[in-house]
Amino acid sequence: MPKLNIKEILDKTVDYFEKYDIAQPRLDAEVLLADLLDMERINLYVNFDRPLSPDEVDTYRELILKRRQGTPVAYLVGEKEFMGLKFKVNSDVLIPRPETEHLVQSILNRIDTWEEEEVKIADIGTGSGAIIISIAKLADKLVQGIAIDISESSLAIAQENAANLEVEEQLEFKEGNLLEPLDEKVDIIVSNPPYIPSGEIDGLQEEVQQEPSLALDGGQDGLDYYRKIIDQAVDYLTTDGLIIFEVGIEQSQDVADLLKKRNYSNIEIKKDYSDIERVVLAKYN
Repeated sequence: MPKLNIKEILDKTVDYFEKYDIAQPRLDAEVLLADLLDMERINLYVNFDRPLSPDEVDTYRELILKRRQGTPVAYLVGEKEFMGLKFKVNSDVLIPRPETEHLVQSILNRIDTWEEEEVKIADIGTGSGAIIISIAKLADKLVQGIAIDISESSLAIAQENAANLEVEEQLEFKEGNLLEPLDEKVDIIVSNPPYIPSGEIDGLQEEVQQEPSLALDGGQDGLDYYRKIIDQAVDYLTTDGLIIFEVGIEQSQDVADLLKKRNYSNIEIKKDYSDIERVVLAKYN
């Protein structure tokens, strides 16, 4: 029996994924195969005629089955690109989303105009560390970051990512609930907290439900963590310090109202590339 080549097995996989309504059949098939063969996706195209060994085919089929059963591609390959950087991920952490890049970019834009040469930032619920590590790596000024998470296993992933991206000396990692581990004031508090209303968790896509519920469930109205962080942050922000959140669809005004009630000022709402209000920021003075 002739061996399948790259083109043939990709075409078969795309057809299979389409049959099971996988959202990005071609992309998922290519990412899984490129990772298995240890090559860049573009190199799949210049190696279309390369035959796969029986072991490679068997391993790829196992990955295909897991993907069809709902396991996210990022968990299968063990990494996710974010802000042009590669982050290790596993089922202990939320997979970094493209929309969260708007949160990071908003902070980078603010840092560009920061008067001081050093900025201290606390990332609440850091998960994989994608937010604070990207800021530390890409900012024009020196960033000293504090990455906080209640999950010890999440912090271990974040620390590994910081080491891989060579910013570990700029960051502290603290285990604890929200801002409780902080013992100093910071210039910026950033968070992408759980914001899915509890009643909507069961209706999420199967692959999203594979991610940690602790990183998804935002309570009855999805706003529980915003309330807590907004209340706690007033004790930890420097004068004119900045608080900045990612928010879910149709949550921006609710979060802005919570900030107003606690006397934050200069409240701004920013949209993502899909024209969805995705980032809310404010000052505290």
